[in-house]
Amino acid sequence: MGENDLNDRPPGKYGNISVIIAALNEERSIAEVVRRVFQALPGAEVLVVHGGSDGTGKVVQDLAVHFPRLRLIPNPNDQGKGHAIRMGIAHASGEVHAQIDADLQFLPEELPKLVDPILTQGVDITLGSRFMAGSVREPNSTPLLRTLGNLTASLYASIACRHRITDTQAGMKAWTRAAIERIGLKSDNYSYESEIPVKGALGGMRVLDIPITTLKRFTGISNVNVLLDGLRLLWDITRFWYEGRRKQSKNSSSRI
Repeated sequence: MGENDLNDRPPGKYGNISVIIAALNEERSIAEVVRRVFQALPGAEVLVVHGGSDGTGKVVQDLAVHFPRLRLIPNPNDQGKGHAIRMGIAHASGEVHAQIDADLQFLPEELPKLVDPILTQGVDITLGSRFMAGSVREPNSTPLLRTLGNLTASLYASIACRHRITDTQAGMKAWTRAAIERIGLKSDNYSYESEIPVKGALGGMRVLDIPITTLKRFTGISNVNVLLDGLRLLWDITRFWYEGRRKQSKNSSSRI
Protein backbone atom coordinates (compact mmCIF):
# COMPACT_ATOMS: atom_id res chain seq x y z
CA MET A 1 0.00 0.00 0.00
CA GLY A 2 1.43 3.40 -0.98
CA GLU A 3 1.45 6.60 1.03
CA ASN A 4 -1.25 8.25 -1.11
CA ASP A 5 -3.47 5.18 -0.74
CA LEU A 6 -3.34 5.56 3.05
CA ASN A 7 -4.43 9.19 2.90
CA ASP A 8 -7.25 8.46 0.46
CA ARG A 9 -8.92 6.21 3.00
CA PRO A 10 -11.81 7.73 5.03
CA PRO A 11 -10.96 8.64 8.64
CA GLY A 12 -12.96 5.65 9.94
CA LYS A 13 -12.11 4.18 13.32
CA TYR A 14 -9.00 6.29 13.94
CA GLY A 15 -10.09 9.58 12.42
CA ASN A 16 -10.41 11.22 15.84
CA ILE A 17 -6.94 10.21 17.07
CA SER A 18 -3.99 12.61 17.39
CA VAL A 19 -0.57 11.00 17.73
CA ILE A 20 2.10 13.20 19.32
CA ILE A 21 5.76 12.52 18.55
CA ALA A 22 8.26 14.59 20.53
CA ALA A 23 11.38 14.65 18.34
CA LEU A 24 14.70 16.10 19.47
CA ASN A 25 17.18 15.66 16.61
CA GLU A 26 15.62 12.46 15.22
CA GLU A 27 16.39 13.10 11.55
CA ARG A 28 17.47 9.51 10.92
CA SER A 29 14.36 7.82 12.29
CA ILE A 30 11.44 10.26 12.00
CA ALA A 31 10.38 9.34 8.45
CA GLU A 32 10.04 5.65 9.29
CA VAL A 33 8.20 6.38 12.52
CA VAL A 34 5.70 8.64 10.76
CA ARG A 35 5.04 6.18 7.93
CA ARG A 36 4.49 3.32 10.33
CA VAL A 37 2.17 5.36 12.55
CA PHE A 38 -0.05 6.16 9.56
CA GLN A 39 -0.04 2.49 8.58
CA ALA A 40 -1.03 1.45 12.11
CA LEU A 41 -3.69 4.18 12.55
CA PRO A 42 -4.99 5.13 9.10
CA GLY A 43 -6.89 8.41 9.20
CA ALA A 44 -5.20 9.64 12.38
CA GLU A 45 -3.57 13.02 12.80
CA VAL A 46 0.18 12.95 13.50
CA LEU A 47 1.95 15.89 15.14
CA VAL A 48 5.75 16.00 15.26
CA VAL A 49 6.93 18.48 17.89
CA HIS A 50 10.49 19.35 16.95
CA GLY A 51 12.73 21.23 19.33
CA GLY A 52 16.13 20.27 17.93
CA SER A 53 18.55 21.81 15.46
CA ASP A 54 19.00 19.09 12.85
CA GLY A 55 17.03 18.32 9.68
CA THR A 56 14.07 16.62 11.39
CA GLY A 57 11.75 19.51 10.53
CA LYS A 58 12.69 19.43 6.84
CA VAL A 59 12.07 15.68 6.69
CA VAL A 60 8.62 16.15 8.21
CA GLN A 61 7.75 19.00 5.84
CA ASP A 62 8.71 16.84 2.86
CA LEU A 63 6.61 13.95 4.17
CA ALA A 64 3.60 16.23 4.65
CA VAL A 65 3.27 16.42 0.85
CA HIS A 66 2.29 12.74 0.96
CA PHE A 67 0.55 12.78 4.34
CA PRO A 68 -1.92 15.71 4.60
CA ARG A 69 -2.71 14.79 8.22
CA LEU A 70 0.92 15.19 9.25
CA ARG A 71 1.75 18.44 11.05
CA LEU A 72 5.09 19.87 12.11
CA ILE A 73 4.98 21.83 15.36
CA PRO A 74 8.23 23.83 15.67
CA ASN A 75 9.31 24.11 19.29
CA PRO A 76 12.43 26.32 19.31
CA ASN A 77 11.87 27.18 22.98
CA ASP A 78 12.08 23.50 23.94
CA GLN A 79 12.16 23.05 27.70
CA GLY A 80 12.07 19.28 27.94
CA LYS A 81 10.05 16.30 26.81
CA GLY A 82 7.06 17.15 28.98
CA HIS A 83 7.00 20.63 27.49
CA ALA A 84 7.02 19.13 23.98
CA ILE A 85 4.12 16.81 24.82
CA ARG A 86 2.14 19.74 26.22
CA MET A 87 2.82 21.61 22.98
CA GLY A 88 1.44 18.65 21.06
CA ILE A 89 -1.65 18.49 23.25
CA ALA A 90 -2.31 22.20 22.69
CA HIS A 91 -2.27 21.69 18.90
CA ALA A 92 -4.06 18.32 18.74
CA SER A 93 -7.51 18.22 17.17
CA GLY A 94 -8.47 14.67 18.16
CA GLU A 95 -10.54 13.66 21.16
CA VAL A 96 -8.06 10.87 21.89
CA HIS A 97 -4.30 11.48 22.04
CA ALA A 98 -1.46 8.99 21.86
CA GLN A 99 2.27 9.50 22.17
CA ILE A 100 5.19 7.46 20.90
CA ASP A 101 8.92 8.15 21.03
CA ALA A 102 10.77 8.87 17.79
CA ASP A 103 13.75 6.57 18.38
CA LEU A 104 11.99 3.34 17.29
CA GLN A 105 12.39 1.65 20.67
CA PHE A 106 8.63 1.15 20.62
CA LEU A 107 6.61 -0.26 17.73
CA PRO A 108 4.11 2.06 16.00
CA GLU A 109 2.24 -1.11 15.01
CA GLU A 110 1.27 -1.55 18.67
CA LEU A 111 -0.46 1.84 18.97
CA PRO A 112 -3.90 0.27 18.33
CA LYS A 113 -3.39 -1.80 21.49
CA LEU A 114 -3.34 1.47 23.44
CA VAL A 115 -6.09 3.43 21.70
CA ASP A 116 -8.63 0.63 21.17
CA PRO A 117 -9.48 0.20 24.90
CA ILE A 118 -10.13 3.95 25.05
CA LEU A 119 -12.37 3.83 21.99
CA THR A 120 -14.32 0.70 22.94
CA GLN A 121 -14.04 0.07 26.70
CA GLY A 122 -14.34 3.49 28.30
CA VAL A 123 -10.73 3.56 29.50
CA ASP A 124 -9.39 7.06 30.18
CA ILE A 125 -5.61 6.45 30.10
CA THR A 126 -3.50 3.58 28.77
CA LEU A 127 0.16 3.05 29.60
CA GLY A 128 2.54 1.00 27.52
CA SER A 129 4.40 -1.32 29.89
CA ARG A 130 7.77 -3.01 29.41
CA PHE A 131 7.56 -4.93 32.67
CA MET A 132 4.21 -6.73 32.82
CA ALA A 133 3.19 -10.20 31.69
CA GLY A 134 3.01 -10.31 27.90
CA SER A 135 5.60 -7.60 27.31
CA VAL A 136 8.61 -8.34 25.11
CA ARG A 137 12.04 -6.81 25.62
CA GLU A 138 14.94 -7.18 23.27
CA PRO A 139 18.12 -8.03 25.25
CA ASN A 140 19.92 -4.87 26.45
CA SER A 141 17.09 -2.63 25.25
CA THR A 142 16.89 -1.09 28.73
CA PRO A 143 20.08 -0.94 30.84
CA LEU A 144 19.85 -2.64 34.23
CA LEU A 145 20.24 0.56 36.25
CA ARG A 146 17.47 2.29 34.31
CA THR A 147 15.26 -0.79 34.66
CA LEU A 148 15.68 -0.72 38.44
CA GLY A 149 15.00 3.01 38.47
CA ASN A 150 11.83 2.59 36.40
CA LEU A 151 10.57 -0.21 38.63
CA THR A 152 11.25 1.85 41.75
CA ALA A 153 9.41 4.88 40.35
CA SER A 154 6.50 2.70 39.23
CA LEU A 155 6.21 1.09 42.69
CA TYR A 156 6.29 4.48 44.40
CA ALA A 157 3.70 5.87 41.97
CA SER A 158 1.48 2.83 42.61
CA ILE A 159 1.61 3.42 46.37
CA ALA A 160 0.93 7.13 45.90
CA CYS A 161 -2.20 6.69 43.82
CA ARG A 162 -3.32 3.29 45.20
CA HIS A 163 -3.39 1.80 41.74
CA ARG A 164 -0.90 -0.71 40.40
CA ILE A 165 1.27 0.83 37.68
CA THR A 166 3.94 -1.42 36.19
CA ASP A 167 5.81 1.14 34.08
CA THR A 168 5.29 4.87 34.46
CA GLN A 169 8.16 5.95 32.23
CA ALA A 170 7.66 4.15 28.89
CA GLY A 171 7.34 6.67 26.05
CA MET A 172 4.13 5.16 24.71
CA LYS A 173 0.80 6.21 26.20
CA ALA A 174 -2.71 7.29 25.24
CA TRP A 175 -5.45 9.33 26.90
CA THR A 176 -8.68 11.13 26.18
CA ARG A 177 -8.77 14.90 25.74
CA ALA A 178 -11.20 15.08 28.66
CA ALA A 179 -8.78 13.18 30.90
CA ILE A 180 -5.72 15.29 30.08
CA GLU A 181 -7.71 18.50 30.58
CA ARG A 182 -8.80 17.32 34.02
CA ILE A 183 -5.22 16.35 34.89
CA GLY A 184 -3.91 19.78 33.89
CA LEU A 185 -0.48 18.55 32.83
CA LYS A 186 2.27 20.88 34.12
CA SER A 187 5.62 19.07 33.94
CA ASP A 188 8.24 20.18 31.44
CA ASN A 189 10.61 17.30 32.17
CA TYR A 190 10.33 13.51 32.05
CA SER A 191 8.16 13.56 35.18
CA TYR A 192 5.12 14.16 32.98
CA GLU A 193 5.20 10.38 32.33
CA SER A 194 4.22 9.82 35.98
CA GLU A 195 2.06 12.92 36.33
CA ILE A 196 -0.49 11.55 33.88
CA PRO A 197 -1.25 8.19 35.57
CA VAL A 198 -0.83 9.38 39.17
CA LYS A 199 -3.17 12.35 38.84
CA GLY A 200 -5.47 10.31 36.62
CA ALA A 201 -5.85 7.47 39.13
CA LEU A 202 -6.26 9.87 42.06
CA GLY A 203 -8.96 11.60 40.02
CA GLY A 204 -10.93 8.37 39.69
CA MET A 205 -10.05 7.80 36.05
CA ARG A 206 -9.66 4.32 34.60
CA VAL A 207 -5.96 3.68 33.99
CA LEU A 208 -4.92 0.51 32.15
CA ASP A 209 -1.46 -0.98 31.57
CA ILE A 210 -0.84 -2.59 28.17
CA PRO A 211 2.13 -4.92 27.46
CA ILE A 212 4.36 -3.62 24.67
CA THR A 213 7.54 -4.55 22.81
CA THR A 214 10.81 -2.74 23.49
CA LEU A 215 13.76 -2.78 21.09
CA LYS A 216 17.22 -1.29 21.32
CA ARG A 217 17.32 2.42 20.57
CA PHE A 218 17.68 2.98 16.80
CA THR A 219 19.17 6.46 17.02
CA GLY A 220 20.56 8.85 19.59
CA ILE A 221 21.45 8.34 23.24
CA SER A 222 19.46 8.89 26.39
CA ASN A 223 20.09 12.13 28.28
CA VAL A 224 18.60 10.75 31.50
CA ASN A 225 20.80 10.80 34.60
CA VAL A 226 19.49 7.82 36.53
CA LEU A 227 20.45 9.13 39.97
CA LEU A 228 19.68 12.84 39.71
CA ASP A 229 16.65 12.50 37.45
CA GLY A 230 15.45 9.55 39.50
CA LEU A 231 15.49 11.56 42.73
CA ARG A 232 13.71 14.43 40.99
CA LEU A 233 11.09 12.00 39.70
CA LEU A 234 10.39 10.59 43.18
CA TRP A 235 10.00 14.13 44.52
CA ASP A 236 7.68 15.03 41.65
CA ILE A 237 5.54 11.93 42.25
CA THR A 238 5.17 13.05 45.86
CA ARG A 239 4.08 16.46 44.61
CA PHE A 240 1.58 14.90 42.17
CA TRP A 241 0.13 12.88 45.04
CA TYR A 242 -0.26 16.01 47.14
CA GLU A 243 -1.89 17.97 44.32
CA GLY A 244 -4.20 15.06 43.52
CA ARG A 245 -5.26 14.64 47.14
CA ARG A 246 -5.86 18.37 47.50
CA LYS A 247 -8.10 18.33 44.44
CA GLN A 248 -9.97 15.34 45.89
CA SER A 249 -10.57 17.25 49.11
CA LYS A 250 -11.86 20.31 47.25
CA ASN A 251 -14.22 18.18 45.19
CA SER A 252 -15.52 16.45 48.31
CA SER A 253 -16.07 19.77 50.06
CA SER A 254 -17.97 21.19 47.09
CA ARG A 255 -20.42 18.27 47.20
CA ILE A 256 -21.30 18.81 50.86
